[in-house]
Amino acid sequence: MNKLFFVLFLLLSFNLFSQEGELFPSIEVEDLNGNTEVIPSDTKGKFTLVGVAFSEDAQDDLYTWSQPVFSAFMDENNLSSLVYDPHVKLILMFTGANQLVYKKAKQKINEGTDESLKDNVVLYKGKMEDYRDELKMKSRKKPYFFVLDKSGKIIYTADGAYDEETLEEVGDLIED
Repeated sequence: MNKLFFVLFLLLSFNLFSQEGELFPSIEVEDLNGNTEVIPSDTKGKFTLVGVAFSEDAQDDLYTWSQPVFSAFMDENNLSSLVYDPHVKLILMFTGANQLVYKKAKQKINEGTDESLKDNVVLYKGKMEDYRDELKMKSRKKPYFFVLDKSGKIIYTADGAYDEETLEEVGDLIED
């Protein structure tokens, strides 16, 4: 009974965020290799996992997803990479006064990121209001996750630190 309640709670809470079935809003980002891309137009054709953080507190929780997502969906030495082939983008947002530290923070993030993940960690510098409202990201203290279908529509949303059940649900959604 508790497990059923928990699953219902998770499903209801995920739906409180951005409207599933809507196109993910266009956002221009720069990866740690200096390449610019626009999500979702440049990620169409594949499922895309997007993590978004716009504070240091949220970044810490966002990073709890890094290793599990890598292991489940990106590690070429893992059998699951034969089943899954999504784009993975972790967006670190620099908005408001944080834009002033963008260059220094980018350098520090770049130094601390494994070479194989530098295409996956992307930075945004600009206004947050439009994205925050449209994606219904209420708290600055936690990361938000979006699963986009191959056309860029949101098919799943979640927030907070890593949990195994959410990762399994995402895997079920993007299994090709």
